[in-house]
Amino acid sequence: MAHTVREQILMALRKRTWYSGQELAETLNISRTAIWKHMQTLKDEGYHIISNKKQGYQLVDEGDLLTSIAIEQWLTTSRLGRRILHFDELDTTQRIAHEKAQQQAPEGTLVVCDHQTNGRGQLGRTWHEAKNEGIAMSLLVRPDVPMHQAGQLTLVAGIALAKTLRSLDTPVTIKWPNDILINGRKVAGILTEMQTEADRISSVIIGIGINVHHQQFSEGIENRATSLVKETGQSFRRAEIVGRFLNQFELLYAQWLELGFGSFVAEWEDLADRLHETVTLRTRQTTASGTLLGIDETGTIRIKTDAGETRFHSAELVYWEKE
Repeated sequence: MAHTVREQILMALRKRTWYSGQELAETLNISRTAIWKHMQTLKDEGYHIISNKKQGYQLVDEGDLLTSIAIEQWLTTSRLGRRILHFDELDTTQRIAHEKAQQQAPEGTLVVCDHQTNGRGQLGRTWHEAKNEGIAMSLLVRPDVPMHQAGQLTLVAGIALAKTLRSLDTPVTIKWPNDILINGRKVAGILTEMQTEADRISSVIIGIGINVHHQQFSEGIENRATSLVKETGQSFRRAEIVGRFLNQFELLYAQWLELGFGSFVAEWEDLADRLHETVTLRTRQTTASGTLLGIDETGTIRIKTDAGETRFHSAELVYWEKE
């Protein structure tokens, strides 16, 4: 992807402890005064940069920014995340991703923002997001598979996100089909939406919201929501989480396209919350309780009730009151 002058400055500063203003000016073919102005802008954006008359500039700390250049440094992908659209504030990243999909944006395009004002979760619920505290992102993919398989990407993304967060020492589990939990509380959610043309998939938009730095939650969800920081006491860089997720998801996405979802069943069950425990499952028509057995090769949930094993393609596990 093309880089702005400020992004090129950041890339240079990452390579060395000190970089003189004169060297930067000559490398980028701009004046030293322009370099100084860009440095001030970077500082205003949250980068901790110090300067020394003899040695030049040093990047001390990049802070917790969610910009494209912050994410890009963590990427090892070949396609996913190679076009990143960053916004300070949006109503929802899903809307922008849908628009870009219709404008023929390439597969792997990522929309990310620091403050999402009207995020949507499963079943039309609101996803609560505070400025600079969490991650709101939507990833565009264009899988060449039958339409009925598109929903499996929710589960594949869940596995990728759970593995990403576990690699950062967070003890997450997956609540079928689209929630990531820590100690029984929701820390992240996934919303997958499909665009079609005739009888084929045009695009799939995978929306993900992650609570990272949140310490407080609004009334009504405070007993069932949590954040990475609140549960672990660790510090996290949101850009690193996004980059690591894209790296992980690209591998699993390629596996899914080649081998199908059946190759993920055991891995999903290893990450599943309340596996072999009694759960309650609700559909639009009925509510059922039984032992959670796992999922099948299509991603369908399996529970054992008094009547025997029952499978549900579309349902919701009921964990909390007032869901």
